[in-house]
Amino acid sequence: MPIPQLGLSMSITDNDGSPLYAGVGQREHMTTFDSAMKKHTITIVITDEEAGKVNVNFTRNNKTTEVELVTYKMSMTDDMTNETTFYEVTRDTLLLKELKTKSISRFSFLGIEWFKREVLKLTSISYEPLKTLVEYFEVSRYRTLRENYLAYTLKKGEVVANLVAGEIPENLFNASKTENFFCVIDNSNGQRFIGDIKYREKFLKMTPNVEIQVIKRDKSVKEIEFDKKGKVNKIVYL
Repeated sequence: MPIPQLGLSMSITDNDGSPLYAGVGQREHMTTFDSAMKKHTITIVITDEEAGKVNVNFTRNNKTTEVELVTYKMSMTDDMTNETTFYEVTRDTLLLKELKTKSISRFSFLGIEWFKREVLKLTSISYEPLKTLVEYFEVSRYRTLRENYLAYTLKKGEVVANLVAGEIPENLFNASKTENFFCVIDNSNGQRFIGDIKYREKFLKMTPNVEIQVIKRDKSVKEIEFDKKGKVNKIVYL
């Protein structure tokens, strides 16, 4: 049933002796009421500032190989506490199905290749803002939260990407309609980030808006070449 529209109006006065409030000023009470109704926002910013490196495992021919990926600084704050915490996040997704191997040698002499070695070449994709330096996503309605993992889906037109943290089930990657993933890295397998989100939501009481901002990088990675130990040998940029 629709709520009936009542023809009421409200006046506010700074006069402590106003007969409207029987001689008791109520402006501060109105301010408190207004604050309680405010919709607060948690803001997550994925920056273009390199923070460190993380090792990623992948398996081929029943052999597991570790490769390095660059991580970027990510911040989280909210507009009530203004507390800011920092994390690391990956911005490049390696397409393992497009793995290639290549043999290279330091030099050749008389048709003989000396110090020949094998390297791995992996195609990389990532989401980057196309028209602006910063892309904004309102993700409050696109959250998946389980005991050990959290995922936000970033949607805008044809764009779909995911920010994930924790013990991500393999079927989440397989069932996803995109290969663009931002993976949160912290010293507790993503659990510190998840706890941070839960803490802020509980403190803000009402379910807050969650906004993710992605800052465009100067260069996007097209392909990464690794040596057999997983160390980055060369990065090819778009």
